[in-house]
Amino acid sequence: MKPDLKKYSQYFLVCLTGMVLCCSSCKKWLDVSPKIQLKESEQFSTQEGFVDALFGIYQKVSDESLYGGQLAYGLLDILAQRYESKTSTAEYYSQITRYNYTPGVATYPASTIIDRIWANSYAAIAQCNYILANVDKRRDVLSTQAYSIVKGEALGMRAFLHFDLLRMFAPAYLDGANANKIAIPYMSAYQVKPQDRLTMAAVFEKCEADLKEAEQLLSVYPNIDQIAGNQGSTSSNLFLAFRQNHLNYWAAKATLARLYLYKGDKVQALKYAKEVIAAPSFRFIERTQLNNDPESTVSDMTFTPEHIFSVYVKNLRTASDQLFKSNGGVTGEEQDLFTTLPKLTALYEVTNVGYSSDLRGPDAAVPFWDKENPAAVYSKKYHVSANTVSVRQSRVPAIRLSEMYYIAAEAESDSQLALGYLNGVRVARFLPAINPPTPAEFQNELFKEYRKEFFAEGQLWFYYKRKNTAQIPNSPDAAAMTQAKYVFPLPVAEIEFGK
Repeated sequence: MKPDLKKYSQYFLVCLTGMVLCCSSCKKWLDVSPKIQLKESEQFSTQEGFVDALFGIYQKVSDESLYGGQLAYGLLDILAQRYESKTSTAEYYSQITRYNYTPGVATYPASTIIDRIWANSYAAIAQCNYILANVDKRRDVLSTQAYSIVKGEALGMRAFLHFDLLRMFAPAYLDGANANKIAIPYMSAYQVKPQDRLTMAAVFEKCEADLKEAEQLLSVYPNIDQIAGNQGSTSSNLFLAFRQNHLNYWAAKATLARLYLYKGDKVQALKYAKEVIAAPSFRFIERTQLNNDPESTVSDMTFTPEHIFSVYVKNLRTASDQLFKSNGGVTGEEQDLFTTLPKLTALYEVTNVGYSSDLRGPDAAVPFWDKENPAAVYSKKYHVSANTVSVRQSRVPAIRLSEMYYIAAEAESDSQLALGYLNGVRVARFLPAINPPTPAEFQNELFKEYRKEFFAEGQLWFYYKRKNTAQIPNSPDAAAMTQAKYVFPLPVAEIEFGK
């Protein structure tokens, strides 16, 4: 059926207008809310107008449909078989765990979630393009530094979002085997006119170009502040604060490392991963900093010193209460996101000598896990109970330091150097260093690290897809994985943002 382009054009404009934010000051940019809608000429008549529009991007991507939920602990981790409540085909998440994307087949259909991911990602991209359409025309209202940062972040976020859409809505690249497969539209202009979908190779090229330009622009300010130190700040100018919650200079490099590894360019992946690893701005969390008390504002279960890029999620406590806490039942409730103690024990290999001390595992001195009973164990990564929630407790990691070590380990051709990167994370997690005897065993140990490290963060699904994993552990679907299972279907109304 031919779509109603006029209808979708109107929807597109509504998305754009609704995201243009104006606030009287930036003193609480993490809590910005839309107040009024401005004409384009007025919105970008001051530097503050550009900054407010930029913050609008981050507010949009923190939505539950994107990095504040489904692309972190939600859909992607459900597909990666992280959770229970899937034995029966009638259970809440059962059709998702069986990779059934057909609309209307379940109480909680994957198609509804996927459609929202598509629409809201492109809405955030539209906000990026709205800024980029004006930033060169109004350089007169921006300082030199502000111009570079605003343009760099908008370009970086445009690439970041397109790359994740590519990873979801196109086949795995498989070292170029699918380079010429038609993928997604790359929206590089602020316009309503639908764009053709491009090949995977073309989308990669555009993502790379945007990220390289963002890297160059953002080099004017490579500093990363400790976000927790800004808690309660009343400064009227926090543009250069909260850098971990921005697509900052190092996040541009980290995204390039991720992109190149997905593409199969290990030389460039290693180059960028090593640059981020060497940066003084990030470090592994220390034993003395571990705190899992949900009542404490210094609780830090996402290891914020390791965040290269994270999103601030204002209502994260609500999601935690709904999904990661039991109401005292014998087993987890149907809509909860929980696992079992036997599976957790196997995942973290706690019976191996020296492995029970893994700070991510169920037997750690400061545990990540709420063991209601062996049949219902909840992650405490986003578990908050304090009346005053700190910025540490409201951040969902999008890229972390450990991933750069894993990328370097996989991309490094020197086996001893590669082992050093793998052991670098293991030792930081209080595990013994290892020396796998064969390359295959090394890759298996790296795979196990991805499973241990990124619980409730969404990255394991992308690992499985990049590796074209034939059978995902714990899947109730006994059939082998296929491209149809790995590729999200385009929404029926896909013409919204592309032909």
